[in-house]
Amino acid sequence: MGILGKSKLFASPKFDSYVKSANTTGAEKWLGYFFGPMGAAILNFTIISYITVFYTDVLNMADPKSHSALWLAIFAAFPIVSKVIDAITNIVMGQIIEKTRTRQGKARPWIFIAAPLLSIACILMFLIPEEQSTLQLVLVVLTYNLFFSFAYTVYNMSHTLMVPLSTSNVKQRDTLSLFTNMGVNMLPGVVVSLLFPAVLMPVLGYDYKKWMTAMIIIAAIALPFTVLEYFFTKERVTEAATSAGEVKSTSFKEQLKACFTSRSWVLMILFMLAFQIMSNIMTISLPYFCNWVLGTYNDGTTQMFLSAVGKAPLGFGVFLLWPLVRKFGKRKVMIIGFLIAAAAEVLCWIFAKNMGLMLVGSFVYAIGFLPSYVYSALMADTLDYIEYEKGIRADGLTASIFTIITTVSVGIGQGIFNLGLSSTGYESPRLISEGVYNVQNAATQSFITFAYIGIPLIALVAMAIIMVFLKVEDKLPMVHEALTARRKAEAEARGEVYLSQEEKAALEQEENDRIAEENRVKELKELCEKKGLNFEDEEAKYQAKLAEKKAKEAARAAKKQKK
Repeated sequence: MGILGKSKLFASPKFDSYVKSANTTGAEKWLGYFFGPMGAAILNFTIISYITVFYTDVLNMADPKSHSALWLAIFAAFPIVSKVIDAITNIVMGQIIEKTRTRQGKARPWIFIAAPLLSIACILMFLIPEEQSTLQLVLVVLTYNLFFSFAYTVYNMSHTLMVPLSTSNVKQRDTLSLFTNMGVNMLPGVVVSLLFPAVLMPVLGYDYKKWMTAMIIIAAIALPFTVLEYFFTKERVTEAATSAGEVKSTSFKEQLKACFTSRSWVLMILFMLAFQIMSNIMTISLPYFCNWVLGTYNDGTTQMFLSAVGKAPLGFGVFLLWPLVRKFGKRKVMIIGFLIAAAAEVLCWIFAKNMGLMLVGSFVYAIGFLPSYVYSALMADTLDYIEYEKGIRADGLTASIFTIITTVSVGIGQGIFNLGLSSTGYESPRLISEGVYNVQNAATQSFITFAYIGIPLIALVAMAIIMVFLKVEDKLPMVHEALTARRKAEAEARGEVYLSQEEKAALEQEENDRIAEENRVKELKELCEKKGLNFEDEEAKYQAKLAEKKAKEAARAAKKQKK
């Protein structure tokens, strides 16, 4: 029966998805993929961005004058070492998802389960006692792992699979990828990057009680968003596999072999590794860069302006991105975008202390980085290609590896940054006089600049090179045609009728059109009866207008095809 197969909770129709259509719907895009992921994203962004600030500035855990060498070594190393636990829990969670069999699918139930876990784990991370002791360090390590190795693993593994499992329709899947990446990055990024430095940080400062109160409120706000994601997503690929009799357990060894012998999959993993390490180190180092290099400590404006300009292209940029992706393909647009972003980082590195040029560079960087929003669709393409090439779906293992990369990169980023701060002599903020704080030494400032600008520059070039060789997108029409034919043949061999997602969508659209037409005719008859009009005459007028409209559409389509 599989994991959760006997669960009454997920067997209940009350917990069915609110999405019923074979096609992706507007509610699904906006509520399931845009707004839904925001809760977990805000928690994750807040913790990645400010947990190190909380440790260094509130708990004073990185000051070499206050702690022994052993303490500092543990503080620098624990985020990296703890990722060994992450690796294990991610692999286990991937296999759990792969073996999950419920009415609600195999990934969606875990999103619902993760919702309260995320909020509870987040709150516990900021309930660390202020007294510097061995207990403080132990609790930091335990709560850090509780969030990243357990709660966020359960959520992120499931969330990562929703685009690949949502539909086999490439265009619809690309749209969902764009929406979910906008939901994860755009508004949460703006909230954390603008609201925190402009409003919260000047108020919180290094006051322990204020930090604790703020995080409890944020954790409470995040919970309903994740529940929203559960109810407005749908696993059509899982349903299609079930109807075709394809739901079977594939051993971990078989999945491992299929993935690591696929060139496209390996390239996608390398891309994700560079992407996540770069993103996390930039996020962690941003407040430090604004406090100690570009601006002054918690001035309330430097980080706000830098983030606002950096996030500005995300609003209008997505409308420019989609036509480009449709015309040139995801891969080509990403290559050009990453090279533009890399050039912008060179400008920022040269003028790291010039606010005007930093704003220009950040704006151009954001435009170049926009194509990264479609990487989830590339992952889905890669999984389809593995199924075509190897005959199995490796959703569980892939989600495991991707989530391992996501969580390990956080540890790598924090470990590198912690080590850099403590080894260059970082000092916790001290109020020298009214509104005036201490400054960091030159070595610390140089390290912070390299973390915020230099490492992303290296990663962007690497990502562009990887995309040059990742050509799975070009093979998708052939792949999907072959997979549909394979599934149809297997269903017919069992004496069953198999309908692809496209065929189901076409039938559904045909039925919707029929119902809409019946309602139109009914409403027109009622109108004619009410106003004393002749139904046949009014119907003839309608049909004439409809024919004229179709003729114009056909002419436009022919003209477009000719071009």
